[in-house]
Amino acid sequence: MTGAAAQSLNRLSFAEVPRPPQGTSQLARPILLDHNENAYGPSKKVLAVLREAPSIGNRYPRQEYDILRGKLAALHTVKEEQILLGCGSSEILRLAATAFLGPGRQLVQASPTYESLGNFARSVGAEVVDVPLTKMYEHDLGAMLARAGKSTGLVYICNPNNPTASLTPRKDIESFLHKLPGSVTVLIDEAYSHFVSPHLGYTSFLDHPFDDPRLVVCRTFSKVYGLAGMRIGYAVNAPDLLRRLSASQLRYGISVISAKAASAAVDDANYVRAAIKSNSDDRQEFMNQVNARMLRALDSHANFAMMNPVRPVDMVVDHLKKNNVLVAPRIPAMEKYFRVSFGTPDEMQEFWRVMDLLPPTGKMAM
Repeated sequence: MTGAAAQSLNRLSFAEVPRPPQGTSQLARPILLDHNENAYGPSKKVLAVLREAPSIGNRYPRQEYDILRGKLAALHTVKEEQILLGCGSSEILRLAATAFLGPGRQLVQASPTYESLGNFARSVGAEVVDVPLTKMYEHDLGAMLARAGKSTGLVYICNPNNPTASLTPRKDIESFLHKLPGSVTVLIDEAYSHFVSPHLGYTSFLDHPFDDPRLVVCRTFSKVYGLAGMRIGYAVNAPDLLRRLSASQLRYGISVISAKAASAAVDDANYVRAAIKSNSDDRQEFMNQVNARMLRALDSHANFAMMNPVRPVDMVVDHLKKNNVLVAPRIPAMEKYFRVSFGTPDEMQEFWRVMDLLPPTGKMAM
């Protein structure tokens, strides 16, 4: 293990990330580097709440939703009625498709981007307009604006983008919003915003709000908070827009246990800071290893990266899978890349060990 990786692990231990019992293996099988999860898990404060689950699992949520909404409102300096909870941010995307799209309506989004909203849009009969990213892997906002018309009900901007982990500058998005027809709602997905290192071009639309009633910003507890399996996310926007979003929402779609776990996660600011710092170090270590092997990877502003193995991608992904290391598969829009989520230092050490079993790049035809 490298010095940077060991320091990263120590920092998260200091932040009370749960560790396996002494004498057990640090590595689970298979190694899961395919879904952009927080490999370290939630903090001990959250685990303490989860251990209470058997005593509250027989009850429907009562005040738990209101408590969580209140904490999120305080975190983002908005009113409680501007917070809508969802079963992961995926439910927010589904609600947006139902509220703003349908037959004869159009979704405009980047390509590639997170695929769920596009799938939801098609399921309600909407047209999906995929606009390729720029050569810098930013949203091509000029091209997206040109495609937005009277039938456009929704524009989706995932920033940082999944799967590319790339950023689109805040000033460009603001300019885009000013020019966009007033009838179009814009959903900005900030699932990975915590992982963005200080960057002149990036500012969260929640940390520094933009006064536009058409704007919906969604976040998730699945990433930095380590609660992917709890399925909880939220949207922040004007109350009138929230009422449209929530019209088709399932009552009690978020479990009482998930709501309490998310409340504990919001309270544990020390863990969040440590997880952000650790991800920054893990990301740098990943890039160091890529460069040491003369491979390629896109600059990452998230907890994953797009990697060019300089070999046939399907062969590499299959090789990793056969050795119990799971990564995301190749996507048609980026034939030479696959996505790798950052695991623990031990998991990444195993990832690179398995990668190094492949023949040298110079001996393989692309």
